Amino acid sequence: MEKNNAKKILVVFGGVSSERDISVITGVLTLNCIDRQKYIPVPLYVTDNACFTGDKLFDLSFYKSRDLRDLDEAVLKVGSNELWISKRGKLKSAGEIYCAVNCCHGLNGEDGSVFGLLRLCGIPCASPDMLASSVYMDKCASKIYLSGIGVKTVPYKTVTKAQYFADMEGVVSEVQKFGFPLIVKPARLGSSIGIKLAENREKTFGAIEFALRYDGKIIIEKALQNFKEINCAAYSANGKIITSECERPVSAGKFLSFEDKYEGGAKHAASSIFPADIDKEVSDEIKRITENVYRKTFVHGVIRIDYLLCDGEIYLNEVNTVPGSLAMYLFKDKTSDFKDMINELIDEGVRVHRDYVNGTFNHPADVFGNISSKLKGANRSTDKK
Repeated sequence: MEKNNAKKILVVFGGVSSERDISVITGVLTLNCIDRQKYIPVPLYVTDNACFTGDKLFDLSFYKSRDLRDLDEAVLKVGSNELWISKRGKLKSAGEIYCAVNCCHGLNGEDGSVFGLLRLCGIPCASPDMLASSVYMDKCASKIYLSGIGVKTVPYKTVTKAQYFADMEGVVSEVQKFGFPLIVKPARLGSSIGIKLAENREKTFGAIEFALRYDGKIIIEKALQNFKEINCAAYSANGKIITSECERPVSAGKFLSFEDKYEGGAKHAASSIFPADIDKEVSDEIKRITENVYRKTFVHGVIRIDYLLCDGEIYLNEVNTVPGSLAMYLFKDKTSDFKDMINELIDEGVRVHRDYVNGTFNHPADVFGNISSKLKGANRSTDKK
């Protein structure tokens, strides 16, 4: 039962990236798990051409047909913390938004774009801010940042489309020094999209060109052998960083693919061991690194960090600032318990926004007044001549 004075929580999902369908799953789960004793969930479904809201967006079966005619077109306005409905060229307020949850995976969503828009509107966001989102969306930038805070990652090389096609042989000869096999990834995609394993020089050309279909910048790494993938998540509540237990996803292939994660079936049967079957000392160290990264990136909201465990070494693979289904399964035994975690995320998002608003960001100045005075003085000097 929704209370009349309940505050509205905007859940932003969908988007324009190749991960938009995964975002729908995350968004719909979040919408349906929001505590209706405290809040009114409001969907904002982002498509290629517009944003929409409506009750049908709560039902996952709607997205099979995606008949947008049953929805209202919705708009956010810079400087307004309200959601607006657009009908026949006129805007009508759908009410003030108390806080938003970003569930958009991938480019133009997970990269800080959504957070930046919400900040311009004056809407608090329960998800990581622009710094963390933009840095960790880019695998190359994240390597540089993580190195700066003392976190170990696998050796890599960044290659752009222009660099590759200017000297294809030279680029492959350079990365070949890592030794085969190599793993080639788009720099700014998630969900294992566009990734290929290259086991020799000839296959490296194909893997690079495949990754460049998805992104104009790619990252090439030495592919570890006989490794374990380990995931650990974190979020903050009441001034404390909470880390999850470690999880070990199990893939059907040599690395965890998009099909392993989301399509399933006999051919791509992925499962998970939770808690992960690793020594307590290793698990504790992974949790320590996770908390350290969270703190040193000044994050709020929930993140999931993916690690590679190989020959006794822990390598940070990537940081997800909008993890699938917001990593609920790593913290809560039941979906019904997710609402408590969402409440904590909302409280933290509102607190962070309040601190931001209360800060001093404007320096009082009369730039145009000074320019006007100088122009008048210049005109008088010209007249005298």
